Amino acid sequence: MPVVSVTVHPRGLHPLEAARAYHLHEEEGLSLDSVRDEVFNMEGNRPSKKAVWTAVRQVKALEGNAVPQTNYENCGRKRMLTAEDEAAIVEFVKKWRGKRFCTCKYIAQALKLKTGRNIISRALNRHGYFWRPLPKIRGLSAAELEKRKAFVDEHWQRPASWWEENMNLVLDGVTLTMPPKPLSSRQRHMAQSIKHTWMLQGENQSPDLHTFNRYGVQLGIKVPLWGGFTGRGHFTLREWTPRPKMNKVEWAQRVPALRRAVDLAGEPRRRVQAKVWQDNERFLMQPQEYRKAGLVLVNFPPNSGDLNPIETVWAQLRKDLAKREQDDFAAGRVLTMAQFRQRAAQLLKSYGEVRENQKYSFLRKLVRGMPLRLRRSRGLRYGRCGK
Repeated sequence: MPVVSVTVHPRGLHPLEAARAYHLHEEEGLSLDSVRDEVFNMEGNRPSKKAVWTAVRQVKALEGNAVPQTNYENCGRKRMLTAEDEAAIVEFVKKWRGKRFCTCKYIAQALKLKTGRNIISRALNRHGYFWRPLPKIRGLSAAELEKRKAFVDEHWQRPASWWEENMNLVLDGVTLTMPPKPLSSRQRHMAQSIKHTWMLQGENQSPDLHTFNRYGVQLGIKVPLWGGFTGRGHFTLREWTPRPKMNKVEWAQRVPALRRAVDLAGEPRRRVQAKVWQDNERFLMQPQEYRKAGLVLVNFPPNSGDLNPIETVWAQLRKDLAKREQDDFAAGRVLTMAQFRQRAAQLLKSYGEVRENQKYSFLRKLVRGMPLRLRRSRGLRYGRCGK
């Protein structure tokens, strides 16, 4: 195969990167903007859209008849790493890989290395570190999977009507956040989310890996809420608390409110005790206090938020609050704490209303969807059902 010698501009793509850009754009169908995130120019930086398109056209024009090579004339190639530099890079990553700034570009700046990002990346690859997307949810341990299997096998054949009758209160807590005051650049930097990190080979399958804060710091005024809704689709429990977590004494004082929330649903009193379905927070584990209030404690499997329908409610509530925050910003409105809580309460109440041309409310659909969640999990060998 003939060889074509070309001179590459410092901001252009190396022939091998150009071939990669061609493969991603022409064969995998990625857009030019997406390809820009996957390749680097000769300076080790993100190339321009024009540079990517030029490289794709050049490779396409060769039609597989030649392999381009460069003579590196004025190509801006940085020097290679010494053994000491490489060791310093690995130590830096071991210490800081859980932070937002642990990127190749920042590593070069912090260690004062005059080298490109590709060279740093390849050095880390040689030591087993690879730039990978961070798992949003950690995996299930063997013990958690066993408990999940027992829960699914016990309940997966129950019909939707059973869940309506027996989910007397679905309970969970959430920390809402009021819009923050104007932020300094340092606060904004601290709040950035972590979407990728340096992982060792096979580490992304480890349940212990999820030790990083993918979503960054929640800025603004935190508003903790413990809430619950009934199987018939009534959101009857709203307990605004000073902090997200409580001790057992504090929670025991709030247990009677759970009984009132069950009775507020307007359903006839049952002969059997009402069931409260909740997660595995330690301070919630007080079955004796529940029995005093005429309640029965039922726990979802640990690390199984996908099986708890109220988690879907919190996700929808965050979205709806975010939309209204944008409207407030455009109109120059600033809510008080009481107004913010009232807005959240109104949204939660609206989820229990039946909309036009619908048979069930949003909350009731979640309860009736429990059989589908469990069947999906069982079909995935008791893995996450994806809601």
